[in-house]
Amino acid sequence: MKQGTLVTRVVVLLMLAAVLIYLGVYIWQGFSDPYQLVVSYAYEMDDDAALDGVVVRSESRIGGEASLAEVLPREGERVSAGAAVARVYQNESALGDHRQLQALEQELEQLRYALRRGDTAAGAKELDGQLVNDLALLKSHLSSGELGDLEERGLDIRSLVLKRTSDAATGVESAERIQQTVGEVEERLNALRATSAQSTSLVTVNRGGVFSGMADGLEDTLTAQSLETLTVQDLDRLSRSQVQADETALGKLITDATWYYAAAVDSADAQRLTEGESYDLAFSGDFAREVSMTLERLGPEEEGRRLAVFSCDRYLNQVTLCRFLSARLIFERFTGVWVPDKALRVRENDDGSTTPGVYTLVGRQAEFKRVEVVREGEDFYLVRGTDSNRKVLRPGDTIVLSNQELYEGKVIA
Repeated sequence: MKQGTLVTRVVVLLMLAAVLIYLGVYIWQGFSDPYQLVVSYAYEMDDDAALDGVVVRSESRIGGEASLAEVLPREGERVSAGAAVARVYQNESALGDHRQLQALEQELEQLRYALRRGDTAAGAKELDGQLVNDLALLKSHLSSGELGDLEERGLDIRSLVLKRTSDAATGVESAERIQQTVGEVEERLNALRATSAQSTSLVTVNRGGVFSGMADGLEDTLTAQSLETLTVQDLDRLSRSQVQADETALGKLITDATWYYAAAVDSADAQRLTEGESYDLAFSGDFAREVSMTLERLGPEEEGRRLAVFSCDRYLNQVTLCRFLSARLIFERFTGVWVPDKALRVRENDDGSTTPGVYTLVGRQAEFKRVEVVREGEDFYLVRGTDSNRKVLRPGDTIVLSNQELYEGKVIA
C-alpha cells in the first residue's frame, strides 16, 4: 500500500470520528439541558362552524351556439341595456374572415403609430440601438410590475421592428412608403368589413346587468324567490348533482347586485344566529375572501340541521363563476399571545388564591408574568397579559419551559 493512500485514510477516519463526537456531545447537551426556550407570538383564533353551500343570484341565460361566437364583454363586466354581448358567425369562413380582419386592424395600428412616431429616416444602427433600449426598459418595467404604459411600449417596439425590417429590405424606409402601405391596408380592410358584415350578427341584452361567460343550467332553478322555500334536502340534492357548463348558451346576465349564499347549519350552531344580523364568512377555493353577510332566513329544523340564507351586495363580479363554495361561519374572533401548554403555571399567592402565568427570560433570569387564558388549543393556550406594568406578557417574549422548579429571579444558564 502506498504511503499517501494510508495517510489519506487515517485523516478521513479521524475527521469522521471528530464529527461523531461533536454530534454525540450536541445530542447529550440537548437531552441534559433542563431548560427550553420558546418565543411567544401574536395569535388569532376563531369560534367558527364549517359550511358547504350554494351561491344564488338573479340571473338569466343568454342563448346561442358558443362554438361560432365571440364573447365581447369581460367576465364580471357590467353591461347596459341594448349592449352587444357576443358576435355570432354564420360559418367557419365568416369566423376566418373576422380573424383576418383583426390582424389587418392591428397591422394598420402599427403603421399609423410608426408614422406618428416620425424619425423614419433613422439609420439601421440607430434603430437597433432604440430597439435594445426599449426592450431593456420593457423588461425592467415587467420585473417591477409597472404595467401602466405596457400597451404603448409594445406599440413603440412593434413600430421600430416594422421600420427596421423595411430598412433591411429596401434601404431606408420613407414616410411616403409607410403611408402608401397604410392606404393598401385600408383598402383591404374596407373590402373585408363589407363581406364580414353580411355573415355576422350581434347578440344584445334588453336590460343592464353583470355579464358572465358561463351558464350551468341552474339559472332558472336557483333564484332569489326559490330561497324562500329551499330546504336542507334540496341543498343536499343540488350538491350531489353533476353541474356542468351549458354548451347551448353564450353566458348569462346577472340582473341584481345582491347575491346569496345558502348553507346547512347544525341546529346547535343555528341557535346562535339571529335573522337580520350580520356575520363574517371566510370563503375558500375560487373565492378566498372574508365577507360580511346578512342572515336573511333561518329555515326550520330538518334532522338536526337548518338552512341559513345569507346575502351580500358586494364582490358580485368576483363570484360570477362560483356556484358551490365552502366557508367558515365566524361567531367570534379572539386575539392574544400564543404560548405552549407546558409553559402555563399556576402560582399560589399569600392569601391562598392562585394566579396563572408563564415564566419568561429577562436577561439571564426567570420572571413570572401573570396571564388570563382566552382560549385553549390542541397543544397551546391563547392568553392575554393581565399586569399593567413592565411584567405584562407581550408577543416576542422568550418563554422558559422546564420540568424543574422555576421561581422569580432564578438564573437560567
